[in-house]
Amino acid sequence: MLSHHAEKRCQQRGVSHALLKTILDEADTETAIGDNCRLQRVSRRTAKARGLDERVARFAVILSDDSQKIVTVLPMYRRGCGGYSRRT
Repeated sequence: MLSHHAEKRCQQRGVSHALLKTILDEADTETAIGDNCRLQRVSRRTAKARGLDERVARFAVILSDDSQKIVTVLPMYRRGCGGYSRRT
C-alpha cells in the first residue's frame, strides 16, 4: 500500500507500479533507518544477475513497519567508487 506522498513521488520520478513491485519482490538489501522504517533496494549486481531492468537498482523504497505502507520512493545516485547512495 502506498502513502499519498509515495504515490506523488512515483509519479514525479517515473516509477511505475510494476517497477515498484519488482523492487519489493527482488530486494536483496534492507537497512533500518529509524522511526520504525526500513529502506529496501535491489543491488546492481543482483539486478544484472537476474536479468532485471537496470532502473530497478536506481531506486530504493522506504517502508513503515508501523503502518505497513510505502512511505516514499527515492533515487539512488552513483558514487565515485561505483556504488550507489542517496543524495543528502
